[in-house]
Amino acid sequence: MSGLLSVTSSKKFTMKKMIRYKRFLIFSIISFVVFSGTGHCLEGTEYQIKGAMMINFIKFVEWPDQLIDKTDMTITVGIIGNDNFGNTLNQIEGRTIGGKQLSIRRIATLSQLSGCQVLFISASESHHSYQILLEVAGTPVLTIGEDEDFIRLGGIIRFYNEKNHIRFEINQTAALKSDLKISAKLLEVAAAIQ
Repeated sequence: MSGLLSVTSSKKFTMKKMIRYKRFLIFSIISFVVFSGTGHCLEGTEYQIKGAMMINFIKFVEWPDQLIDKTDMTITVGIIGNDNFGNTLNQIEGRTIGGKQLSIRRIATLSQLSGCQVLFISASESHHSYQILLEVAGTPVLTIGEDEDFIRLGGIIRFYNEKNHIRFEINQTAALKSDLKISAKLLEVAAAIQ
């Protein structure tokens, strides 16, 4: 009987190991793709890494067809609050990802949110996160933040630090409410929140 338990436990351990390895591999690929064309790797500051990941998320999100038709094949990434990305996002402005040209916009007021398909809400705006999320609620905007309550408030993707690594979690319910389809590949490497 103990031999059977040993085999079952061994299979479970091996499956867990394979799943972890698969997640790590997918995450590594996602994280590396943005800078691979320019000779940069994913080493750098926290915000260089977050910037690379944020841009890569675009490849794994599907917006409604009518929205992409209206935006002339441009994806506008808005940044509201302190812009800690430095030159990272400026370097990729104008690049094409999945047939869509990237545009970066720094946002100072809520009235400037219109026309963004991706919105990064800086931690400096944590006291306004709910109001900002309310402003874009129900529209196809991929919201990304770093505040601990971001997911609970209705944000879609939240960055967090775990053991000196940048991780992210996804609120699939919020994505569906925003009419966004997130690829299963991205969901596999995230801590999915229903």
